[in-house]
Amino acid sequence: MSSVALTAESSAEIGGAAAKDKTWPSLAKVLSIAIPSGFFMAFFVGPLVYLVLLGFWRVENYQIVTDFSFVNYVSIAQNFVAGSNYGYAVAQTLYVAATTAILAVLVCYAMALSIVFSVPERYQRLVLLLAVAPFWTSYILRVYAWQVLLARRGVINSAFAYIGLDQVKVEFIYTQVATRIGLIHYLAPILLVILFVTVNNIDRTLIEAARQIGATRWQVLWRVIVPLSRTGIILSLSFSALVACGDVLSGSILGGGAGQSLIGKLPLFADTIMRAYTSSTNLPHTAALAVVLIGLMLAILAVAYVLTERSRINFK
Repeated sequence: MSSVALTAESSAEIGGAAAKDKTWPSLAKVLSIAIPSGFFMAFFVGPLVYLVLLGFWRVENYQIVTDFSFVNYVSIAQNFVAGSNYGYAVAQTLYVAATTAILAVLVCYAMALSIVFSVPERYQRLVLLLAVAPFWTSYILRVYAWQVLLARRGVINSAFAYIGLDQVKVEFIYTQVATRIGLIHYLAPILLVILFVTVNNIDRTLIEAARQIGATRWQVLWRVIVPLSRTGIILSLSFSALVACGDVLSGSILGGGAGQSLIGKLPLFADTIMRAYTSSTNLPHTAALAVVLIGLMLAILAVAYVLTERSRINFK
């Protein structure tokens, strides 16, 4: 009887220990999800919700009135193509964002191809590390460095004058070309990592099979490598466009706020928001402008998601 009792007691202890073991991972899972989710809700979703709500409030006698109103969005719509020209600022933003994204992806894709197919495998990580090293420096320092380089009496023009080419002048500063240069320099390290991983994961046997059946290097590139890296290219394009839409530093410091471009001397929409914030006491109106920019960025995300899903379906 005593042995039976001991066996039963041992079984109960083992069962209790097993129950504790089952409870502990569950608690760990809950905490691992709850802590980052709480942080995300408190410091991202919360301020975002407040910003959206603020856009529906209004100012009366220099005081914010917390009633629900569309007055700010009506004012933005009325001035979209006249008055404050918000529509032209949106067009300039989309134009700069699209061209910046295309140029940045072209440059970084070429660099990723060079690292994967030209650099020996044992040195690829070192080369990639050196290529992304500028990412660990301050963005604002890099922007001011480009201002020193591109200024009318900056390093580049001074170098031309020193070697006797006084007639050669680089007039990039305070144009949207300078804005793109700053943005591409900022985006390049991130895009290079994305595209390097994309290209490096392509099955080499497919490339070898294409070469064996007589495909040239350009045919292999356009018919094998590019289609297989299409998802990474779409992600890189969408990420670049999002950053370019929301960036202020390059547009204000290098582009001069309303830099010259093919569609005119117009400000970016993010710079328009910053000017409204610093020069106006109507904070709800500024918040409504910010919500418009968020909507524009969400539209870019939606397009990127649709294109990514289509590329996956076509690949399957």
